[in-house]
Amino acid sequence: MRYTNDMHEMHTVPDLDVKQIRLIAELTSLRNISAASRKIGLSQSAASHALAKLRKRLGDPLFTRVGHGLQPTPYGERLGTTARQALDLLVAGFGSNRPFDSRRTTRRFVIYANDVGQTVLLPRLIAFLKKEAPGATLRAPPIPLENPGAALSAGDVDLAAGFFDNLTTGFRQSLLFRERYVCAVRSNHPKFRGGMTLEAFKTCEHAMADATGMAHAAIDRFLAKNGIQRNITLRVPGFLVLPMIIASSDLLAVIPSRLAEAFVSHLPIKILPLPISIPPFDIRLYWHERYHHDPALTWFRKAFVELFRDN
Repeated sequence: MRYTNDMHEMHTVPDLDVKQIRLIAELTSLRNISAASRKIGLSQSAASHALAKLRKRLGDPLFTRVGHGLQPTPYGERLGTTARQALDLLVAGFGSNRPFDSRRTTRRFVIYANDVGQTVLLPRLIAFLKKEAPGATLRAPPIPLENPGAALSAGDVDLAAGFFDNLTTGFRQSLLFRERYVCAVRSNHPKFRGGMTLEAFKTCEHAMADATGMAHAAIDRFLAKNGIQRNITLRVPGFLVLPMIIASSDLLAVIPSRLAEAFVSHLPIKILPLPISIPPFDIRLYWHERYHHDPALTWFRKAFVELFRDN
């Protein structure tokens, strides 16, 4: 068969039906005509016939045979990505006026939150869902260091809660609360029997969490402006382990206040202010604008804000 590029220069939308658009999207994702045909409810022969018609209609092979699967052409790849986006928007549009029944839902809500956010937010959120949406479940996957917005844009993650400086274009947000850092030491630490002093802070050995991508990265900048350099002897990947470590050592940790409050009644630690004033930072809720009108996520966002927003 001879293919031309005439259709590439079309300025009108081709007359394709929804199953043809779904076929393009699923073939781009699955790379297998048998799997794609099952996904959209066609026989394999019907799917092959539809693909042949698409190739002729669009003037491009779209997919070529590679081993036991199919590989999209550059045009097929672009078309498949666009088809998937169009279908997602169409599904969201049809469902946008459908009322959400939290009592009957079995939806799994997926949120990004770091270790502190999980400790502070998840217990109350789980208790709320158990009461208001007993069939719903929660998942908190690891947050990727690069491009966390991709999963939110694709709909694989519903919300992100915390301090994110890389969720901007295409995202909406709502302020939950302002957080501040405090010092935590063991209850009978000899350097802090009389409270916090600048000298005790400077001479104490410190444990700290990795600051990559976190508000925590600003702490040492503010300290340095005041001529203070911490004596850091322990670094760990996250905050969650720090309260347990300082409870049985002479180390000091600078941690978010809500994390300290979550542990102070369970461990022999005490909370002290920093020796200098450091500005608080905002904890926000983020979601992609593509899902702003999704009924389930509208309900979930509203509940999230009502649970955690400072009044």
